[in-house]
Amino acid sequence: MRGKHLLSLGLTICIIVCLCMPAFAAENTMDNFQKTATYANQFTDVPAEHWAASSVQTCYEYGFMKGVSDTQFSLNGNLTVAEAIVMAARIHEIYTTGKTTLTNGMPWYEPYVTYAVENQIIKAGNFTDYGAQITRGQMADIFARALPETQLQPINTVNSLPDVSEQTPYAQEIFALYAAGILTGSDVYGTYHPEANITRAEAAAILTRIALPQMRETITLMKQVVWDEDVVFAVPQGAEEQGLEGDRMLLSEKDRTNTACIKNQNSAYSSLDITVLPKEEVGQIIADSCGLTNVTTEEVNFGDLKAYRLMGYDSEVGPSIDYVVYVYVADDTMTLLLFAAADNDQALKNMVNEVQVFGNTVTQKMH
Repeated sequence: MRGKHLLSLGLTICIIVCLCMPAFAAENTMDNFQKTATYANQFTDVPAEHWAASSVQTCYEYGFMKGVSDTQFSLNGNLTVAEAIVMAARIHEIYTTGKTTLTNGMPWYEPYVTYAVENQIIKAGNFTDYGAQITRGQMADIFARALPETQLQPINTVNSLPDVSEQTPYAQEIFALYAAGILTGSDVYGTYHPEANITRAEAAAILTRIALPQMRETITLMKQVVWDEDVVFAVPQGAEEQGLEGDRMLLSEKDRTNTACIKNQNSAYSSLDITVLPKEEVGQIIADSCGLTNVTTEEVNFGDLKAYRLMGYDSEVGPSIDYVVYVYVADDTMTLLLFAAADNDQALKNMVNEVQVFGNTVTQKMH
């Protein structure tokens, strides 16, 4: 009987000891990123409707960024070299150990710089002025080394960027962050501005995507195409020209988009304003010729040039393939610009909104 009591007591002690043992974070895992604080809207300069508000909250709660004071975050404040190194060091330490132990020194950023050098986030002597505003290119170089390459797996195919070439400093790191869905660019073409400074709001969004893969963005970057000098528009970077008798077509199988430019020259069109033709009639003719259903037609302008914009989908394939068609007359030529996308609404909107005719963009953008 005594033996049973001792056994029971021993099991109880084991359970208590196990419950009281501290839980150690695993090393080198994204699971180490956990909330350690609660954001209670203490930054009075961060409106709830600001585009970076959720990123600011995430960075505060996960310990990636702090405010410039207890109540101010400074959304538009420029990031300094020291601040960027501190943020990268915090990300790296949490990933590798599950916690952040670094504290301010003399000067305040010295422990973070030392840690960054020891962990190959930066090289000794890379920077001489840690209080200087950091460029977006420098920031990409530092942030790209906050995690190992294995945690920056590509989810996007980025063939080119308008302002980043192989000769651009930190080009490899910039492209790696685009491919991983961490950088998205400032426009549909992915323009990055590597020599410009970066704001704290922008840094918050980038840090959130670095540490939380579910926040990374799948993007379809565009490239600009010029057809016959009078028509300029955007298509996905992977689009390739296809043979189309008498006309032109660009197809991207990966992005499931198609673009065609069809011109019909006829002296009867001379000086014709397309809007003298009833839009319902024009819409029906084009819908019948293209096999579209549920077509809506509206009047839009390219500068002084009037045009119709039609929206519908292929009735034979189904509503998943959406079409937008611009039709207008200039001189003696009627032009149809056709854009199609299957389950890629963002790419379709980008193509449609980036059209320029004789240097003029469409006055009514699609939203």
